[in-house]
Parts: sequence; structure tokens; C-alpha cells
Amino acid sequence: MEDESALNKSEIFNDGAWVIKKLRARIPEDPFEVLINGEPMGRTKLLSFAKRVPATSRFPQVLVLYSSGYLRLKAGADPTPPLPFGQSLVLGPAISGTSASCPKKTLFFHPQLGRVAIDTSRLNQGGTCGMLIRITGSPANRLRKSGTTSQIMALTWLLTLEEPQDLVTTTLHVAGTFEFMEDVIPNLSQTKTFESIRLLQISTMFIDNARHDIDMLRLHTENDIVTLPYDSSMANLLLPVIPSPLDSAMPIFDSVHTDDAGRPNGNTPSYRIRINSVTGPTAGPIMVRAFFNRSQNLRYDNMGIWAFQQAPASIKKGTTGSIGYSVIAGVNAHFPGVI
Repeated sequence: MEDESALNKSEIFNDGAWVIKKLRARIPEDPFEVLINGEPMGRTKLLSFAKRVPATSRFPQVLVLYSSGYLRLKAGADPTPPLPFGQSLVLGPAISGTSASCPKKTLFFHPQLGRVAIDTSRLNQGGTCGMLIRITGSPANRLRKSGTTSQIMALTWLLTLEEPQDLVTTTLHVAGTFEFMEDVIPNLSQTKTFESIRLLQISTMFIDNARHDIDMLRLHTENDIVTLPYDSSMANLLLPVIPSPLDSAMPIFDSVHTDDAGRPNGNTPSYRIRINSVTGPTAGPIMVRAFFNRSQNLRYDNMGIWAFQQAPASIKKGTTGSIGYSVIAGVNAHFPGVI
């Protein structure tokens, strides 16, 4: 077993335009195996991807990947002062319910990553390609002290990190597949409130108007664009109070930071997410829900945002499915074009 000192900062790729490093992370999940172009690069709990700003020697991070399946994404160049990461994308799907091995209600929230294989062969080709990141969840992914990992599913993802075309956005495409390894019953009451099956999730922070990483949810529905500015009086409520399905032809939602405030992290990135495809046991319109508690702790996320699709009463072992979506991280609340 690799000792803790081996998890210190370590550069494992540098082609003059991109830098990939292994970093230390104080999280309970086990480290994952890393390969670059087929060559083993050891193990780590945190991997960072940095892209050089043209005509400078600066390499700001644009993506970090944790062994817990949390990803943070930000734009291709830092302003002054540097733009920090804010909200996290949580690889999924996630389910709240019971299973053959967990008879008590459990939120199977995030994976434990086992292997990350990076292909850099398509980089630096005029901005038309990107970096491929193939991720496999660990089959032994249940933490001894936690029931929140996704041990009920075998999970894989293919991430395509586009080469930034400008200095204000970075785009990541996610194609995930899953197979249920045991019988699962989604929680009935949470299915009724659109929260038992979570196709994808965002973890972030909102405490009040002065302390937040994001402060608004924007939904692209069938007939309108619905905006929901957060307020501390909304704590402990499922939001929107009256939910509406996303536009079936273009299911997009934005998790937005609209201002330059928000201690402790400052002007953190906004996310735009477009869901491109869903297969498997779920069906019907896609709903987006948000919830935050009354925590005042600035060190931890207290807000969750997720996309829901109707769940069946039970899901049998061997059931498979997939979820594909694209994420734009931008430095402001307005996104150019549509992904």
C-alpha cells in the first residue's frame, strides 16, 4: 500500500501546453490508479489539469478530479486575483433507497474511483479535439465508515475535456454507464418529490447573500426560462417549490454565480449543464431540484442540486443504463451560445 508521502504534489505530464499533477487530498476515500497514454503513473486521491494561458507562462487549473468522484471545473484563464474553484460536479448517478445489502434507507451518493486512464494524443490539434479521461469506479467501493458511496452499481465514465477556445469558458463532456450489482428499491416518498434518482449532481455552498459559491438556479423549461435567486429564508425547502420539467428538446439548466461577492471563495464559476442522453430504468421528463440547509460552516458544502427522472418501484440486479451530458464552466452568469 502506498504511504501518505507518495501522495504529495507530483507532476506526471507536461507538454508545454498542459500540465497534469497528482496532489494531496485529505479525504477518506482510497487513492486511485493513474495511467497516461497507457503508462502507469502511480496512485493519488486528487488529480489536477492545468492549461497554459496563451502568450504567458501561467498554467491555471481548469479541472480537478477527486477519488470520491467529485470534479471541479473552471474557465481557461484566471483573472486578477485568480478565480477559485467553487461548485463541484459529482459523478453519478445517485440513488436514495434500499438494496439487498443495505436494508435501511441509504443515499448512495458518490462513487469511489478505482482507475483514471488519460489519453493526450488528441491535444494541441488546433482546438478541435481534447483530452480523453476514462474513469472506472472501484468494485470494492464501500467505505467502512460511510454508506454514501455507490456500491450498488458498477460505474464507468468517459470525460472529454475540450481545449479552451477562449479565456472565459471551459467545456467538459461526460458519458457515464452503470450496471446495478444488486436489487434496489428507490425510496417511494422521495420519488414523489423528484429526489430518489439523481442522474447527476452538483455540490456547492449557499449560506446567505454575502457567503456563497452560487446564488441562482436557472431552468430552461418547455415554454420559458425560470430563474430562482436563492435567499436564506429558502433553507430546508425543496426548490423550486413548484417544479417544472426541462425543455425536452434542449434540457439545459444553469447553476449561477451572478455577482463578484461570496466569501470565502469570491467570484466562483457558473455552470451550464445540458443533458444529451439518458437510457436505463428511468423515464419521463427531467426535473431539476435544489436543497440547502442552514449550516453556517464555510468549510463545507451545504447545497445540493440534481437532475431527476421518474424511477420505477424497483430495479433488478443486472439492469444497465447510461447518462450523457455537457458542462460549461464560465466566469460570468451568461453563457455564449448553446452546447
